Amino acid sequence: MNADPLSLAESFSAVLRAQRRHVGRSQLQTALVAGISQRHLSFLESGRSRPGRGVVLALSAALGLDVARQNRLLLAAGFAPSYDAGAQSADELALVERAMRAFLQSHEPFPALLLRDGAWIEQGNRGAARLWSAVRGTPLDEVPRDNVFELMLRPGARRERLENWSEAAACLLRRYMAEHVQLRRPELDALVARLAATPEVRELLRSDAGAPAAPVVLLRYRFDDVRLALFVVIAGLHAPLDTRVERLRVEFLVPADAQTERWFRDGAPAA
Repeated sequence: MNADPLSLAESFSAVLRAQRRHVGRSQLQTALVAGISQRHLSFLESGRSRPGRGVVLALSAALGLDVARQNRLLLAAGFAPSYDAGAQSADELALVERAMRAFLQSHEPFPALLLRDGAWIEQGNRGAARLWSAVRGTPLDEVPRDNVFELMLRPGARRERLENWSEAAACLLRRYMAEHVQLRRPELDALVARLAATPEVRELLRSDAGAPAAPVVLLRYRFDDVRLALFVVIAGLHAPLDTRVERLRVEFLVPADAQTERWFRDGAPAA
């Protein structure tokens, strides 16, 4: 897993330089978007100048940093973080979570999940429970609050009935590495390492990224004579101002063909 550049540097200048290079922006591009001169940015990255709080926030926006990384850049510059996990009241946070759960219901009869940190299932809708029931071969009233990495590693029906399990596992790992490396969740390290060490997954992770590939990875399930194809859409809240809200995602599973759509709309018994 690639190291997070923000965790490798101690000074603001080194943190800023590492993060800018990490996102692939030139000094000129970054300075133009942040509204400062390239000379000023060069001085900040060399440690010859100290930034004001407003400049740190402008640079954070120019680099597209998430809330957690903006906080860490502010701390490196000697300022208090702007976005506190406790900044919003419990009632406000509950309102946001209710709104995101409403997305699950609006996606019926197709599966949708509310995820925290891209790894923990908080809730699923009826469509998701139906898919889980078909995978397990046992009726379920609701989706278990599983960890998706444990779910992928667990032997049994889920793995056997997901025809392209290794491809889906590699996709999950890439997504986690790209979006959640800043979380540094040690409780996931062993699970991520086990999944990445699986021979067929490891081979896919090492494959040439420039090679021709499909635009999306489909989840291809097979239950006896029923075959389902679903692709995944991840949604989050735009410009969250609380780190707890930023960690919430809704995962929509969308039918990729008419047969899959009919299976969910008709409510056929799970295989």
